[in-house]
Amino acid sequence: MFLDLHRHLEGSHSPRALARVAREADLRTPFFFDAARGQFRSPEELATALTMAGPSDDASVFYRCIVLARQAYVSVEAIRTLAVAAFEEAAAETDGFELRISLFSMTRTLIENQGLEWRDVPPRAFSERYARPVLQAVLSARDEVHRRAAKPMVVRLGLSRTFESVPHYEAMGDVVLEHARELVGLDVLGIVPPPDTEPMPGALVALLARLRPSLPDLTVHAGEFAGHSSVDRVLELEPRGIGHGVRSLESPATLERLARDGVTLEVCPTSNRLLIPSALASLRAAHAGLEPLPALQRAHVHCVLGSDDPTPMGTSFPQELEVARSLGVDLSRLEADMKRRWREMTGVTL
Repeated sequence: MFLDLHRHLEGSHSPRALARVAREADLRTPFFFDAARGQFRSPEELATALTMAGPSDDASVFYRCIVLARQAYVSVEAIRTLAVAAFEEAAAETDGFELRISLFSMTRTLIENQGLEWRDVPPRAFSERYARPVLQAVLSARDEVHRRAAKPMVVRLGLSRTFESVPHYEAMGDVVLEHARELVGLDVLGIVPPPDTEPMPGALVALLARLRPSLPDLTVHAGEFAGHSSVDRVLELEPRGIGHGVRSLESPATLERLARDGVTLEVCPTSNRLLIPSALASLRAAHAGLEPLPALQRAHVHCVLGSDDPTPMGTSFPQELEVARSLGVDLSRLEADMKRRWREMTGVTL
């Protein structure tokens, strides 16, 4: 049984689903509509702009793909339609999965796409009028697909380390607490410019402390755009998972601590190849040509596999499994670690 345990909703909007929403909502922006031809763009045309052309150390290349897809967040109904499609597509290619929702960015984008400045929306209105309906739409999409597909699927709430407004995040936190039983845990994510590309702002750490009694299972993106010290820093928060974390391979001490504490790394091979090609080359050179996933297994670190953002990465979970197989990953151990992590998150043995 193979589970996709690192997958983001905002990176899972397929060109087909986006094209459908564009037509249904009559979205005539240049991305969705070709004014010269007087017709909506096909899924194939959208795919060209939504998918990275090749590896780049410039994270903005990836981020532009996400921003393009967000143009479809014009209503809660549109978000729900996209979420249903994302859950259906994930269920079709996995034995079960976790989908991560960046509630703040989705809410902010919804407000902006309705012609408003999100900072002008009071924090309470931001959370009640916009964030709560978005969260409820995603959760209802999960429930609808789960009834049909009958596969394990859970939602994790992502909090961005960009942390644009403390009052708005605090108000959103109140909504999250009310829906805590419907979520599997928290995730810290976000692309931040240098010099500190994977920071942990104090206000964000304080919000995590407030939410974790109700949502104790924490994962943090680290050791991807920054080195092993970013993993060392977040280990002080006692997360159960590290998103990516491949640059832990830079430090034997970090690897030893991960193995000792039983922290799971969520490795996404295609994502790493596309987003951190230079760092990946250095890791290979330092580990006799081994790719991160088999090297981490050799260091006795628990690892699971993820597709990360399938649309901009041009991948799928079956493709990630095939990549893992081609790299010589111990698939039996990988499957055992996936089941272990699922049990840790949900209390359910698969």
